[in-house]
Amino acid sequence: MFQKKLININTSLDKLMPILTPTGVVLGLLLGNSLSSITWTVTWIFAFITFSNTITIKLSDFKEVAKKPLTIVVFLLIFHGIIPFVVWGVSSLCFPNDSSFVTGFILLFSIPVAVSSTVWTVIYNGKVPLTISLILLDTILAPVITPGIVKLYMGKTVAIDGRGMLLSLLWMVVIPSIIGVLTNHFTHGKVQKKITPVCKPLGKIGLFIVIVLNSSKIRDSIHSFELEFLYVGLVCLVLSFLGFFFSHLGSKLLKHTREEHTAFMFSGGMRNISAAFVLAITCFEPRVSIPVVIGIVFQQTLAALCGVVFIQKDTVNDNGIQI
Repeated sequence: MFQKKLININTSLDKLMPILTPTGVVLGLLLGNSLSSITWTVTWIFAFITFSNTITIKLSDFKEVAKKPLTIVVFLLIFHGIIPFVVWGVSSLCFPNDSSFVTGFILLFSIPVAVSSTVWTVIYNGKVPLTISLILLDTILAPVITPGIVKLYMGKTVAIDGRGMLLSLLWMVVIPSIIGVLTNHFTHGKVQKKITPVCKPLGKIGLFIVIVLNSSKIRDSIHSFELEFLYVGLVCLVLSFLGFFFSHLGSKLLKHTREEHTAFMFSGGMRNISAAFVLAITCFEPRVSIPVVIGIVFQQTLAALCGVVFIQKDTVNDNGIQI
């Protein structure tokens, strides 16, 4: 009876995510610095989310990912080739006299895959091992790829704290993934059957808390409202959507299964914007951070909407019923 209630709660949270994500952003912006004392918990919340998402994974699942190198090659081509080129072209046309905004957009779309893409992959019953593999590979390559893309399009040099990024990845993804997969392996799936019904709804609540805490960090970056920000926001919304759309098309061309398609699309559409924000405020003038800040506001909400647009028809809940 209790397990059935948890499944119903989880199903309800899945349906509410398109509403919860923008609500979390607004709440974070309103609360601002009052949450600064607890923002350190983001790393541990993500660690729990990753663990709960990998407790159902088998070691053999990662072997299946390794058997399809074309998926990884096409992903990198779209994620770091096609999308940054389109972003550079569109932002240059929209802001021909403002290189700061163009730089901000290039920076926003040159950073690695977001850890939170695992949450959306789980919500839509995607292939989590593929998502985790893409996060790991892309983050390892980030110290070379991100500065290279910014240098290529803007002629500017960016210094990335590769060690710090990898350490964050270690605590948020690598270690909890290893613990989750090994727990499932050595208990022959017995543990995951007991704790998964609890972990799934807690994972969604955890994502909501992360959205609130991350949004609170950008409160001080929005000193005053300018009408120009609406235009920047519109361009950011379109470009962010194109990230999901191109990934969706690439997956369809590869004839992925629904689970692979889900993982591929969310990974291709979501970026580690927190890393971009740190780079923007430490390496560039303040105006460069504006597209990045706006990207933080849009990303999770857009992920929820793109899930509905591109995947919802094929999604089933924990009871195997189409929703």
